[in-house]
Amino acid sequence: LGYASSPASDVTTRIRAFLNETHRELLTLPGMDRLRDGVTTFASVASTATYALPQAIAKVKFIRETTNDIPLNEWDLTRYRMTDPDPSANSGTPEAWVNLGFAAVATQPSNASEIFVDSTSASDTGTCYVEVVRTGGYRRTLSVTMTGTTAVSLSAAITDVIEITRFYLSVAAVGTVTLHEDASGGTELARIPIGATNAKYLLIALEPTPSAVITYSVDYQRVIDDLANANDEPLLPEDFHDLIKLGARKKEYEKRDDSRYASVAKEYADRE
Repeated sequence: LGYASSPASDVTTRIRAFLNETHRELLTLPGMDRLRDGVTTFASVASTATYALPQAIAKVKFIRETTNDIPLNEWDLTRYRMTDPDPSANSGTPEAWVNLGFAAVATQPSNASEIFVDSTSASDTGTCYVEVVRTGGYRRTLSVTMTGTTAVSLSAAITDVIEITRFYLSVAAVGTVTLHEDASGGTELARIPIGATNAKYLLIALEPTPSAVITYSVDYQRVIDDLANANDEPLLPEDFHDLIKLGARKKEYEKRDDSRYASVAKEYADRE
């Protein structure tokens, strides 16, 4: 691209963004989803119907368990609600799972509560934001300056939070940032991992509600994380890593209205 060996920070930030844009574009092409496949496990809890899957999961493809050798069927939400209006009254060995969509927290407050936030790193001193619903259905955005590993209340005056709709930070987390109910050591509601700015969980329900502990295997499609460091490796096979470089060059030439754009765009299309 003709820049110096140590370009200005705005240049490196822009080129890194172009690399990540290209990486995402390639991995979302038809047929490329297999490059994002993964397998993980989680254990059911007796009398608990809803589960928050790891934040790396973008889409569930299949769920099975080998204790009873049962592959679970996927139900839509309407069928689930019509079949089982009160999951707490119907327990047994699950035979189906239901996609409940994404949520900002793994679990909602068990009652009207005050909310606290802390981190595993003393360096987390940015602003934490939590968008909530209070008793009565009133919406409110709470914010507080974090104090590292010491838990701090989002608002000592707001003690009636019944639902959390968003949880995010003003800057990327240095440590693991955790949201708690009622007190600094209260029930964990959500966590933001190192390097991230927000929490996002895929929630599922098991039908019927589990009556015992069973380990489930989940075939899933992973979230595409940004390539953040010099030695990060793309999810693409190594033989095609050059495509990401070509894509970044194409985007930079387009921004600069550089005459080399057309030739690189053709090379990129052929390689793609």
